[in-house]
Amino acid sequence: MPERDDVPQRALVLVVRPTPSGVDERSLAAVVRAVAAETGGPVLAAHLDQGEPSVHDVLDRLDADGTGTAVLVPLALPDDRYLASWLGKAVANWRETRAGALEVRMARGPAAGAGLAAAIARLADDTAPITASPAGFRSPSWSVLDVPDRHLFVCRGPRCTAHGAGPVHRALADLVRGTTTKVTPAGCFGPCNLGPLVIDHPGGAWHQNLGPDGAAELLDRP
Repeated sequence: MPERDDVPQRALVLVVRPTPSGVDERSLAAVVRAVAAETGGPVLAAHLDQGEPSVHDVLDRLDADGTGTAVLVPLALPDDRYLASWLGKAVANWRETRAGALEVRMARGPAAGAGLAAAIARLADDTAPITASPAGFRSPSWSVLDVPDRHLFVCRGPRCTAHGAGPVHRALADLVRGTTTKVTPAGCFGPCNLGPLVIDHPGGAWHQNLGPDGAAELLDRP
């Protein structure tokens, strides 16, 4: 197949692994824009787990666009061996389950970059006073135990995310809005090859291989 002039031959994918508080998507988008301005080529963001778009989503998009090579950058400081290790496994799964022609390579983490230590040290030259109030630690709203009648925990580990946990999470969250049921994303439960997995409390049932179309049926179960 001849190469199209409008298709980039290389794209950078900045892959993040959220903290328990999530990822600041605006800051991530700013980093993507800054790197794109530096390289002059396409730069995208992907989430190893917990968020979207997933690594599989982004690789599917690049492959469909005819991009030649995707270079994945595990974006964490300090370097996160879990991120790099599971990123490699996610790519291996993508290759096994797709028939795409996209070449995928991995860059070293940012801690290996030349000049990083000096750049961090220079941050101390641009400071601002801390003016935050301690009232947030005393707020009465954080002292109320609001126990839901039903609590669904959705696995958002790397494997369940690759298997489609994102759409399942969104479907459940949309369906329970305004009810006494709560939906919470969680880290890996273990048997994620059976995923997407949802643990249903207080009953304790484990729902396997759940798709977004099955969300309403799950909620109808006692």
